[in-house]
Amino acid sequence: MTEELRLHWALHEIDEQAVVREHALAQHPEQRRVVATRVAAAKQALTTLDQRIADSAKRRRVLDGEIAAFDVQQKRFETQLQAVTDQKQFEAVRHEIEAVRAKRDVLETEALERLEAEEQDAAKRPERETALTRAETEAASVTTRLDAEAVTLRAELAALDERRAAAVAALEPAARARYERLRTGRAGRAVAAVVNKACGACHHALPPAGLQEAKRRERLVSCDGCGRLVMLAPDDPGAA
Repeated sequence: MTEELRLHWALHEIDEQAVVREHALAQHPEQRRVVATRVAAAKQALTTLDQRIADSAKRRRVLDGEIAAFDVQQKRFETQLQAVTDQKQFEAVRHEIEAVRAKRDVLETEALERLEAEEQDAAKRPERETALTRAETEAASVTTRLDAEAVTLRAELAALDERRAAAVAALEPAARARYERLRTGRAGRAVAAVVNKACGACHHALPPAGLQEAKRRERLVSCDGCGRLVMLAPDDPGAA
């Protein structure tokens, strides 16, 4: 293997390690979003429950006031009923009393149903609180892990950048320019290994002549599929 090929293989290994770390870093925002979404959903579920309980309690207070008003109205009609001497007036007042009772019964039924619903919702609250606490704990754990992981990955990428820079500096100017151009336009990977007679990056099969050239390890071969430089690994048994 020539010195130029050795340098390109070293760059290939550096770039592959960097791609793995960059991919891991690229997953972090989605992982953070997932746990943040869970926290928001758990928080919203608890808020919705509390709001429903509060709205129901507010409505019951209104109902209590209306029921009390009907009680006053009924007592007034009952007082009038005691003073009535005419049968027709008696029937009219009694009809008013029944109407008031019917309206009050409707309100009392609603108030009772709301009270029962509030009790049921209140019973659900501990579970909702637990779910929120669990989501927040998980989010905090994931965030801490990702923060630490990001620090490590960035440090490793910085070290890889230094190694890459040293290897690139050892290349001839033309080879250096070609490598940098390919790396910039191909997701950080200018060089790919030959895997199963194909480019390890895009999986495009190498033509027989290209494969033979790669086996000779005398010069770099370009992939017809992605344009990357392809070469066999130093310990690849397919070497000529």
